[in-house]
Amino acid sequence: MSVEASTSKVTTPEEAVADIPDGATIALGGVHSHNSPMALVNALIRRGVRDLELMPTPSAGAPVDMLIAAGCVRRLHVSYVGLEFLGLAPNFRRAAQQKSIEIIEADEAWVVYGFRAGASKLPFVALPPLYEGTDLPKVNPMIRTTTDPYTGRTVTTIPALRADYGLFHAQVSDRKGNVQIFGQRRFEDVMAKASDHVIVSTDEVLDEYAPSPDPRIVSMPGAIVEKVAHAPYGAHPLSSPGHYGYDREQLVEYRDRAVAGETASYLDTYVHGVRDHAEYLEKRGVGRLLGLRQTFR
Repeated sequence: MSVEASTSKVTTPEEAVADIPDGATIALGGVHSHNSPMALVNALIRRGVRDLELMPTPSAGAPVDMLIAAGCVRRLHVSYVGLEFLGLAPNFRRAAQQKSIEIIEADEAWVVYGFRAGASKLPFVALPPLYEGTDLPKVNPMIRTTTDPYTGRTVTTIPALRADYGLFHAQVSDRKGNVQIFGQRRFEDVMAKASDHVIVSTDEVLDEYAPSPDPRIVSMPGAIVEKVAHAPYGAHPLSSPGHYGYDREQLVEYRDRAVAGETASYLDTYVHGVRDHAEYLEKRGVGRLLGLRQTFR
């Protein structure tokens, strides 16, 4: 066995999430309809994991809505959850109305500054004037105030956000976990540093004899990445910039079933109805997937 092979972090999506327990706190990457670790999310749902606390990026979408529908979520930090150009996130909305999950009312600053504090191992972070003109402090008791020891002024603080596991999607990785994320990013590198265990699905794994990625374009270094799940089309039906676009037809199907209260039938078809990500790709068909390919980066 080569030295390169013996240090490989490459595995399957199913094996990558096999050790995530019930009750874990999950940082979830992806923005709107792009770069979400769908293969990892599907594997979690198939496992039947429960009582997760989700901390997604400020622009969360279908993966969060699906995890809620599958009964995996206990607590959710919310800035935005929606289906972008396809409207609201039906399962999130129902859960909020029925109070079936605990919701931490937040905004983009809560997520961004909270993860920055978590990545820096700070207990909390003080913010510039921001929440005074909002009602968020009334609905989120973790937004508090303290006295600035240097000026004596009152400042607003939020707690650090840290996750047990960070789940992300990348376009390219080497076998040591040096990953490259193309297209829109929502500070996934900061979220990864605020996570105890980092798992990345990737469309492409570099051959062991390929040159190492240029450090200047590595989004997350292998030093903080624990597992690399090789998952071609691992963001489908969402997009992976530079590799493939989103599958509008399947996203519309999800939206329509979710609106009708029939998300379970969608999950039965595309998640529980297959054994693993490889079978999911086989079910979708080579022709359909190749039709989503992009030729630009």
